[in-house]
Amino acid sequence: MEDSFKGKFGFIIFIIIVLFLAIGGFFFTKYVLSEKDESPKEKITDYKIDKKQDYIYYTDNETISEDAELEYMNVVINIKGQETLTNSLKEENERYKNNVKYISDQGELPSEVINYNNDNIYALTYRTYENYEFDKYVSLVIKDYNYSCFDLLSFSHIKSYIFDTSNGKLIKEEEVLKKYNTDIETIKSQIKEYLNADQKKIEENGIIVDETINNFNNYSLYINEYGRLYISFLVKSDKEDYNDSMEVR
Repeated sequence: MEDSFKGKFGFIIFIIIVLFLAIGGFFFTKYVLSEKDESPKEKITDYKIDKKQDYIYYTDNETISEDAELEYMNVVINIKGQETLTNSLKEENERYKNNVKYISDQGELPSEVINYNNDNIYALTYRTYENYEFDKYVSLVIKDYNYSCFDLLSFSHIKSYIFDTSNGKLIKEEEVLKKYNTDIETIKSQIKEYLNADQKKIEENGIIVDETINNFNNYSLYINEYGRLYISFLVKSDKEDYNDSMEVR
């Protein structure tokens, strides 16, 4: 009887050992060996397309007027994944360049109405670029201006893009505001305080503060080279609207 019990007990122990080895071998093969056998996936750490260039650079510079310092150029966003945006900005620049109007093509104009005769230019729209780099952030600020032989320059429109070079993505405005723990309403209050405090500028330009704040839609956010958040915006004036910039506190 005792021998029979020992035999059964030994058999049960044997089964347990076999099951332990089988289960252990299964998990070892599935999770240990399979991980070792897998070839490492390529991880992108540098999102530059052209390693010899900056994240933002310019090409095809063409001077339209040296006297008025008017020129056209294409901006290149040298970041993988932003090729479509680069092409879109190039198309916008080409459209501006192809729509330059010249005085000589307008028929006879009374000489007294032409205040500025710079290289025969009658009217055009052109843009300027600013770019900043801080840590993993690259900002591109684009400002559009109208030029005419009657009143020279006037500010038209502004837009900006902020890129994260660690992943190549464009950062949305709400993400930027969240990062700097602020919101547009807070910024508008700061701008109102800023414009009201600058009494000299108000006297010279006739700033209409309330209209600037109430019609606040022509603006852009960017991170400067010191990591500070700035806003560039349209200021309404009883003389001529213009562009100004302010650090967001």
